[in-house]
Amino acid sequence: MVLVNYLHEFNYREFQEGQSPVLQLQVFHPDNSENKIDVDVYLDSGTQRSLFNGFIIASLGITLINGKIQRYSTTAGNVIEAYLHRVRLTLPDVGDFNLEIGFSSNTIRRNLLGRDFFNLAQIGFRENRLKYYLTPSP
Repeated sequence: MVLVNYLHEFNYREFQEGQSPVLQLQVFHPDNSENKIDVDVYLDSGTQRSLFNGFIIASLGITLINGKIQRYSTTAGNVIEAYLHRVRLTLPDVGDFNLEIGFSSNTIRRNLLGRDFFNLAQIGFRENRLKYYLTPSP
């Protein structure tokens, strides 16, 4: 038997279509900790690379189109164009994470924190209890 220990426990939150694994975190400009924005993000194990709305990077004083272009494909077959930018994510009481995120050139329904973030943290889901667990990776 394998046992996994987690340092932090979170309840699912009401989010758009019902109870979901949503985190509220702060996104910081990588070079200026004064520039930050609070953001709700949906933990999505089906998303390979994180994708946020483009207005977030603009609110940090960074020009969206100055990033490297990245195309995301949806399960419906649509393509979302985004620009990659490295930012710092802070989750209160958990820690800081540096991550390169795609910021969309068009509005998206929700900000997605994908498996690239899962490389920085160990995450477990308990759907039947509407809880998820998180421990930063060493």
